[in-house]
Amino acid sequence: MTLSEDPLQRLINQTIGHGMLVLFIGLVAGVMLVFSLLEVVTLWPLPAWEVDIPGSTRGWQAAHVGGILNGVMIGCLALLMRHLQMTGKRAQWTAWSLIITGWANTVFYWAGNLSSNRGLSVTDTPFGPGDLMGAIAYLGGGSGMVFTFLAVALLARTAFETSSSPD
Repeated sequence: MTLSEDPLQRLINQTIGHGMLVLFIGLVAGVMLVFSLLEVVTLWPLPAWEVDIPGSTRGWQAAHVGGILNGVMIGCLALLMRHLQMTGKRAQWTAWSLIITGWANTVFYWAGNLSSNRGLSVTDTPFGPGDLMGAIAYLGGGSGMVFTFLAVALLARTAFETSSSPD
């Protein structure tokens, strides 16, 4: 069986692909961070465009760093699936939990940056009133967090199980 025929490898590759898309969106947030810092859209040698950059510099920093770290985390944890030789439903749950984690966190960072309350609640927070973007961020990130815990717990369980089994 070649690697392309191996169901686990296909699942891992799919997970890594999603992780790299999440990382790419984190890189795009870095471009938005630059525009936010400069308070202008500028792409040399083109003239600068005076536009109102949505969100905050702090929010673009979070989306940039968070997106990159989430993408790297997903890629690394997907590789651990191969190293631990995960199979069956456990591999499926782990992979899809990682994919959901990446996209839920991406929604959280971007929608939270465009919200009045940083996406920390559906209702008012000390940072501002509740709004639609805040609700999207909170519900997306909050629901995704469950899948993050699940993926990490499944990887840990598999690691401990394989560490105690004889060769």
